[in-house]
Amino acid sequence: MKTYGTEPGLPDPVQVGIAELAVSEGEDTLKSYGLGSCLAVALYDPDSGIGGLAHVMLPNGDEVENSDEKPGKYADTAIRALLRRMVERGASYTSVKAKIAGGSDMFEFDSFDESVGQRNAEAAKDELEKLGVPLLAADVGGDYGRTVEFTPGTGVLVVRTSNGEGAVTEL
Repeated sequence: MKTYGTEPGLPDPVQVGIAELAVSEGEDTLKSYGLGSCLAVALYDPDSGIGGLAHVMLPNGDEVENSDEKPGKYADTAIRALLRRMVERGASYTSVKAKIAGGSDMFEFDSFDESVGQRNAEAAKDELEKLGVPLLAADVGGDYGRTVEFTPGTGVLVVRTSNGEGAVTEL
């Protein structure tokens, strides 16, 4: 497993912040820190090596005016924006695969039946299904944070947890 930015000659990862998304290819690494109820959505085309990562904050942008100004903020609009940008760079829509991580239940609110994290994960799954993009792996839920590193060329999503065990999972 690579550790980016810590050894001479290795490139620094591209940081994808809250409500942002990025598209890249090959051995570039896209990284999102501090996923709590937020969700990381990684899409990639294994044939072209083009992929993208979004750090989704909320479930449904279609219900919000001007969501197109910050498409990475919402699960549905982020997935559509990633797909569009990937295809513009040469990815084949029909080859794209997905992986997701995050969506923790970090806080308890009596006024909601489901946590924001659960709603983010469900919204992403619904949008992927609607668009015909297979979801190959998911590491969602729990009550702890995560940091992810995604390499579009390999499709590997590395998930590090902050639950005291510091578990590392490759999806």
